[in-house]
Amino acid sequence: MSSNKVISIDAMGGDNSPNVIIEGLSIALNNFDNFSVILYGDKDKINNEIKKNSINTNKVEIIHCDKVVPMDAKPIDAIRKIGKESSMWGCIKSVSDSNADVALSAGNTGALMGLSAIILKKLEGIERPAIASYWPNINGRSVVLDLGANVEVSSDQLVQFGILGYAYALTVLEKENPSIGLLNIGHEEMKGTENIQDASKKMMNLFNENYVGYVEGDDISLGKSDIVVTDGFTGNIALKTAEGTAKLIAHFMSDAFKKSFLGKLSYLVGIKSFQALKDKMDPRELNGGVFLGLNGLVVKSHGGTDAIGFSKAIEFSLKLSHSKMSKTIKGLVNKNI
Repeated sequence: MSSNKVISIDAMGGDNSPNVIIEGLSIALNNFDNFSVILYGDKDKINNEIKKNSINTNKVEIIHCDKVVPMDAKPIDAIRKIGKESSMWGCIKSVSDSNADVALSAGNTGALMGLSAIILKKLEGIERPAIASYWPNINGRSVVLDLGANVEVSSDQLVQFGILGYAYALTVLEKENPSIGLLNIGHEEMKGTENIQDASKKMMNLFNENYVGYVEGDDISLGKSDIVVTDGFTGNIALKTAEGTAKLIAHFMSDAFKKSFLGKLSYLVGIKSFQALKDKMDPRELNGGVFLGLNGLVVKSHGGTDAIGFSKAIEFSLKLSHSKMSKTIKGLVNKNI
């Protein structure tokens, strides 16, 4: 393959694979020409979808895999019972073998994290990998982590998430001096659990003036900090709540414009502005969370996304492939910021 970057894709992961995966790939290949892909999965099914979407096969390599990790499979079963013959395993292994720059899957999150940790191994100094992703705010974008990988974490692990987020802000958000906050139920020092309070003290000592203290849920969208650190349980709920709210507002707007002639006229007058607003509120635009803290890059797409959403995950993977994420994390861990 002659393209600049290579993305390995689990073509069988997600609720609507491989059709959505291949259709999303077609969109991405039409938008960008500086990458190629390795597709892992059922070769016959993949080829059928490639023909339907008229994809240039010079950009595609297919590696057949007999097994698929079900969306409801337990991580331990994905490791022990399904193992190396699955499309998910092959996708991740290609990064470990330096055949691809980034691995991308819309499959089972727990299984993807478990297999990634086994195949790629954790970076030295990082106890648990975390899922990080863009979050839109009034100033642009921030990064929030963890978004679901770790339900319970220690104060030290929250500090490590801060380091991972700091590297993300430097390399992906391209922030020169990123600010960092810790998600809590209030701004006061006595608020939150003992674990949160302990993590706050440690982050204050480590990040110094870059640490802005506690941030509340509404502060994320207000852009109080470039990095927001939390545990995976809270982070995942916050993410799904924000996505649901965006869909609700879009529904209300659409309903309001359809109800009257004046509403329809207003929409026609400001159609470009309304479309721009709709795009900003579309969760698909920010599809793709990266597993940070591993010796390699793995991106998780929403399992139920459509072709547009998956194309955005490919676009995000491509952006990551040009970053120096792992090198930056190693440098920050070694010198403690």
